[in-house]
Amino acid sequence: MTMIGRREALAASTAALLAGAHPAGAQAPFPSRNIRLLIGAAPGGAPDVAARLMAERLSATWRQPVVADNRPAGNGSLAAQALAGAEADGHALLYAHASILVLNEALMRSPGYNSERDFAPVTLLMTTPFVITARPGLPANTLPELIALARARPGQMTFATSSATNLPRFAGELLKRVAGIDMVNVPYASAPAAVQDTIAGRVDLTIDGTPALIPQVRSGLLKAIALTSATRFPGLEEIPVVAESFPGFASVGWFGVVAPRATPAPLVERIAGDFRDVLAVPEMRARLLRDFGAQVEADGPAAFAAFLDRERSTYRNLIRELGVPID
Repeated sequence: MTMIGRREALAASTAALLAGAHPAGAQAPFPSRNIRLLIGAAPGGAPDVAARLMAERLSATWRQPVVADNRPAGNGSLAAQALAGAEADGHALLYAHASILVLNEALMRSPGYNSERDFAPVTLLMTTPFVITARPGLPANTLPELIALARARPGQMTFATSSATNLPRFAGELLKRVAGIDMVNVPYASAPAAVQDTIAGRVDLTIDGTPALIPQVRSGLLKAIALTSATRFPGLEEIPVVAESFPGFASVGWFGVVAPRATPAPLVERIAGDFRDVLAVPEMRARLLRDFGAQVEADGPAAFAAFLDRERSTYRNLIRELGVPID
């Protein structure tokens, strides 16, 4: 063998040894550094506080800091864009709500990401129902009575929401569809403003999350008509659900976790399992229910992917049918 041939053989042998020690595409151990938890919500609000509770427990589990990175602008689209450009090694995750993974792409011309192409579903974390409440003087105390009243007054009844493009508004639109009624949405800049005008009788109904409305119900300022969860909700069992009158109806707020699309499936499963373990702690479940009106779901990647498919189909079709303006 010539000198050049021996050098080429040595180089090939060395390359083979290195490849055996470090296979192509090998992942660094997880976690090997800080984990960034992108949060598409402002600091201090209920979604942020819940995310930080989970981050604190995950830091202990992973023995690495889980660092909250709040990017609320654009309904969370900036947080989504940051995740889409992150390494797919588990060290960047997105704590996401419905606007980020379902609504933004139907309501924005250029959200800057594609949730189906860019993200791997990790797990649904929790769901929270909306409550349909009525002004004190409305001559309806149950959902069947409300439906009968709306049918007798087509186009005259109003329901307030804290936005024209959030899930409570679309829950009201879904109720209109299944019940065959015509009501007018009145969007407000905030939930408190919507609540105050409902109490004052300027609008007939308000639809929002239980933390915003149940205190007003318990004080007698509003009447609870129905919840929008599929079944009666823990701690609010006295309030019927829409599905008792219209089987199959469900429209809830929710939060879940996604990772960059190329994150290896075994790592996605591991992260989902760690979230599930954190949320299985009784104190955590009790606090999420008490403080945020949220029920733990944590059912893993496949179930979350199927859930997202249903949510996208329901709300994106509804948005098109309603002709909601696109920004």
